[in-house]
Amino acid sequence: MTPEPPQVSPQWVRSAVVAAQQIPAPGSHGKYSDAADVLRGLGLIQLDPLTRVSTAQRLTCLTRLPRKHPAEQVDAALWPAEAPASFEAFTKVACVFPLEDWPLLRLRREATRQRHGHKISPTVRERILQVVAEHPGGVATGVIEAAFGPERTTGWHWSEVKKITELMVRMGELVVTARDGVVRLFDLPERALPADVRHAEALPDDVLRAQLARRAAGALAVMTVSDFAHHYHLSKHDAALGVELAGLTAVRVPQWRETAYVAAELLQTPVPEPGIGAVKDARLIGPFDPLLRDRRRAQRIFGFDYTFEAYVPRQKRVYGHYVMGLLSGTELIGRVDLRRQHGELVVNRFWVEPGTPRRSGLARTKAAAATLARQLGVTLRLPE
Repeated sequence: MTPEPPQVSPQWVRSAVVAAQQIPAPGSHGKYSDAADVLRGLGLIQLDPLTRVSTAQRLTCLTRLPRKHPAEQVDAALWPAEAPASFEAFTKVACVFPLEDWPLLRLRREATRQRHGHKISPTVRERILQVVAEHPGGVATGVIEAAFGPERTTGWHWSEVKKITELMVRMGELVVTARDGVVRLFDLPERALPADVRHAEALPDDVLRAQLARRAAGALAVMTVSDFAHHYHLSKHDAALGVELAGLTAVRVPQWRETAYVAAELLQTPVPEPGIGAVKDARLIGPFDPLLRDRRRAQRIFGFDYTFEAYVPRQKRVYGHYVMGLLSGTELIGRVDLRRQHGELVVNRFWVEPGTPRRSGLARTKAAAATLARQLGVTLRLPE
C-alpha cells in the first residue's frame, strides 16, 4: 500500500515559493550578480513587447538583482556581444532560456517538427538557411524577407517568410541567441551553440524529461503536474512522466485538487516566516514575472486574482492598463497601476487586497515604487 504523502500548509507553500525567487533584501547583494545569473536560476523568463513601465525581462530580473542594479544592464547580460548566454524559444509564449538548457527542450522541438515540419517547402527552407549562413553572427527578419520579395512584417502582421522562419526556430533548425538592440538575430544552431550544448541533445529522452522536471521544481519550488505543464507548455501526460522520472517528492496541500511535488531537500530547508514583511522590503512584481505569469497558480498559492488588462478596452478595465503586483514578505498584498514617461515613474493608483490596511499598502507601494524608479533611472511621482 502506497503511503499517504506528507501534508504541508498553504503558508509553508507561499514561503517556499517566494524563497525560491531569491529576491534580495535592501542592502544585500543577493544570490545573483547579473541578469544572466537570474536567468540560470529561474530557467526561463517570459518576454513581452510592452514597455509602459519597462520590458518584461527587465522587470523580472530587476526584482531579483541588487536594488541599485541599473535596468540598462539587463539586456546586455542576457544577450552579451562576446558569447551567447541564452536562447529564445516558446513555451506557449515567447521566452528566453539559459543557453545550457537547449538540450532540455529537444523533445518539444522534435514534436513541433513532427506536427508542422511538412508546412515548409524544401526550397524555402534551403533558401532561408542559405541567407542565414551568409551572415555570421545572425541576421534580422527583414534581411531574410528581402531575399523572397517585397512583403514585410509590420507589427502583429507577420509575412509568410517570417512565419516560416519562426517555425524553424520552434523546430530547432534556427536559433536566436543574440540581438542587435531589440532586433532578434536568427542563426544556425551549429554555429551559434557551443559544441557541448549541442552534443547534450543526444542524452536519452527520459534523462531529458527528468532534468526538465527537476529544473521546473527548482524554479517553482512547489508544483503540480499542471503547473509543470503550464510552465513549459507540455501535455499533462509528458509532465506527469517527467515528474515520475525526476523522483520528486509528493506532498498534499489542503484545498488543492492535485498532488504537489517538491525536490526532497526542500522539505529539510528552512523557509521564511510567513506573513507581511517590513515596509522597506516590498517589491513590485511584473505581469509576466514567474510569480504571476501562471494566473491560476497565483490564485491558488497567494489568493491573488490577477488579470492583465492592457488589451482590455479602457471602459471595461477593473484596475488599469499596466498593473503590477505588490509583494511584501510572503504575501501579494496589493496591485499598482503605473506608467513611465518623461523621466518619471508615475503611480496612477493602487489597491490593497482584502485584509490589508490601506495605510500599510500605501507605505509599501511607495517603498517598492521608489526601488523600481531607482533601478530604471527615473524619478518617482506618487498620486496627489
